[in-house]
Amino acid sequence: MAKEGKKEPSYAYRLLKTWAEIDLGAVRFNIKNIQKKLGKNIDLMAVVKCNAYGHGAIEVSRQALDLGVKALGVSSLYEGIELRDVFKDVPIIVLSSGMSGQAEEFIEYGLSPVVCSWEMTNAIADAARKRGTRAKVHIKVDTGMGRIGVWHERADEFIRQVYKMPDIEIDGICSHFATSDEQNLDFARQQFDWFNRCLERIKDLPIRFKHISNTGAIFNFPEANLNMVRPGLSIYGVRPSEYVQGADKLRPALSLKTKVAFLKTIPKGRTLSYARTYKTKKEMKVATLPVGYGDGYPLSLSNRGYVLIRGKKAQILGAVTMDQTMVDVTDIKDVEVEDVAVLIGKQGTEEITVNEVARMAGTIPYEIFTSINKRVQRVYSDKD
Repeated sequence: MAKEGKKEPSYAYRLLKTWAEIDLGAVRFNIKNIQKKLGKNIDLMAVVKCNAYGHGAIEVSRQALDLGVKALGVSSLYEGIELRDVFKDVPIIVLSSGMSGQAEEFIEYGLSPVVCSWEMTNAIADAARKRGTRAKVHIKVDTGMGRIGVWHERADEFIRQVYKMPDIEIDGICSHFATSDEQNLDFARQQFDWFNRCLERIKDLPIRFKHISNTGAIFNFPEANLNMVRPGLSIYGVRPSEYVQGADKLRPALSLKTKVAFLKTIPKGRTLSYARTYKTKKEMKVATLPVGYGDGYPLSLSNRGYVLIRGKKAQILGAVTMDQTMVDVTDIKDVEVEDVAVLIGKQGTEEITVNEVARMAGTIPYEIFTSINKRVQRVYSDKD
């Protein structure tokens, strides 16, 4: 592995231009940290949607299941099928709204949909009956997100009617916080109160799991953790905001790296990249990196972000393009072609966190991670 910008020596690394290094030891460390915080009576559903926030759903799921995580959470039927092909008997919950035309596949692959409409519920029941089985579902209660879900005021009626259906087993009741990672938790407390009122009205029904807590709530609002939680960003070692206390002890699992592909001395007064948004104020040494928005590196970092080369900050010059980005290495000594440039992660004594990249790009860490696409090779290590 490279240190402070030295060239990567191995054959495998010579084939790469831009890659994400995933530390599976950090993933395990973070899950253990969450489990320790929760205690033995609260189960985890590891949220591995969107390719585990860009970290690799199969690899992350394997670590989670080895540590006793009870279920996996995904966002679509397709994601669920991908995991079912590898993990045959694990509960996989599709957290986003499925569609009635997908009901047969939900049953065929043993996936648990989140239901909140009669159209989807009846379709799932019909598909289960045709296969001679009972479908496990989770019912979504809307306590304030306004997306999918049965409004909390009348959710108990829906739950009781579904409970009577012979082809369906309600395995869980869930909701979702809108503000659990914010400084002011008043609305989160209101949501939890509404959810609890709903649960109180159906307390006579033996439904296994009740869950509403995401990463923000796990750390900020532990009384809401009930008997299952759904950690997402915290599994990957990142806290969703500065107001989430305690998550700073987690270990970031992902580093994003590329290499210097070309070096050029550019005279004073020249303009750089599309739209000519940067003009050199002096003679400058510029490195071109083979990474751009086509890899998921944000266009909004144009003239704003920086990378690390040889342990020093190198400012982005001009527009980030689809495949290439230019950075200023004028004041960094001995830069060479194939030196490693860190886009997210540590190099020497410097570090660029995903939260900092998100701040510079005007977005959130979730978007930064999930934008890193398949053009970026994942390289796995284990530093446990």
